[in-house]
Amino acid sequence: MRRHLKHFTVTAIAAAGLLIPAASAHAARHMEVALQDDQVFLNQSWYGRAKAFERAKALGVTRLRVNFIWAHEVAGNRRRHTPKDPGYNWYHFDSLIDEAAAHGIRVEMTLTGPAPAWATGNHRVGVYKPRASAYARFVRDVAKHFKGRVDRYSIWNEPNWKSWLAPHGSAPHLYKLLYLAGYRTIKSVDPAAKVLIGETSPQARGSAGMAPLAFLRAMVGHSHLFADGYAHHPYDYARAPNQRSAGPQDVTMATLGRLTHQLSVLRRGHHLRTPKGGVLPLYLTEYGYMVRGRFRLSSARQASYLRQAFSIAYHNPHVKSMLQYGLVSPPMQVNWDTSLLNSHGHARRTYTSLRSWVQHAAVARAKPVRLPPARR
Repeated sequence: MRRHLKHFTVTAIAAAGLLIPAASAHAARHMEVALQDDQVFLNQSWYGRAKAFERAKALGVTRLRVNFIWAHEVAGNRRRHTPKDPGYNWYHFDSLIDEAAAHGIRVEMTLTGPAPAWATGNHRVGVYKPRASAYARFVRDVAKHFKGRVDRYSIWNEPNWKSWLAPHGSAPHLYKLLYLAGYRTIKSVDPAAKVLIGETSPQARGSAGMAPLAFLRAMVGHSHLFADGYAHHPYDYARAPNQRSAGPQDVTMATLGRLTHQLSVLRRGHHLRTPKGGVLPLYLTEYGYMVRGRFRLSSARQASYLRQAFSIAYHNPHVKSMLQYGLVSPPMQVNWDTSLLNSHGHARRTYTSLRSWVQHAAVARAKPVRLPPARR
């Protein structure tokens, strides 16, 4: 699936060290309001980043998720032999982190494939059998570069979906190897950073997608794993967020209890728990409703459902973060679009509805956090 508050320059902020001020827009009671739109915030493709941050602040956003796609951010990704220097493209991530900090927003980074050719089982750029040892090197490079500037990572994206990890039947085992490599590496480089497991898609889709609960149980098995939280994408495009989907091992907004129950079971068996021995909290790292295509709902229903979904998450004590996926629609036709603003930057009803909900529900504020300058 798929995928300037002050008049300071980014250079001046970076040189002085960054101070993240208390956010003027509020975060929810025990839950942060998060947002992702890599084309806008990271690549600045069709909407200005400064304008996007102003829109995000009005939604009470205190967390921005961004995908660091391995094969897209290295030089010569089709090489079959591991290069001494992969030639990472750090700049647009560094500038994003700096600008986000100036607006009181922290960045969460998902370290995911496709992988470069030297790291896959078939020596092609893609998601076929990515090698855990190569992934560990990649994660180490990223964690070293962003140490002290990124405080939360997640390992891979939607590993229970075949377009993100293959072969599909081996995905639980492959993901466990990637997760262990990623978790251990990050904790060795930056022990203070949190690491999330999962990033699972919500529903079974035949041979295309494995149900998240089936994937979770197969992935963990009899292992003894640690994580700082479980990341999940509880989409259900066709139903209200309080309406259950048909699949008994699916996890959507209406069935988050299935996931929290399974995490409790795994914690009791010492198979998956936090470093302090607790049940993993939930980070809902993608959500939204389609504005195009066969799953498109009326604008009134989209607005009502999105507000209801955030309210469900807000009142669930296990949920630490809820993320709206997509801010600005692209100017061209695409198959996937859950954005809150149209391609001209005008607010849809979903944006105004979510903004209104945040204003009434949110109480917590972001705390000032000092960030070191970007590494050169």
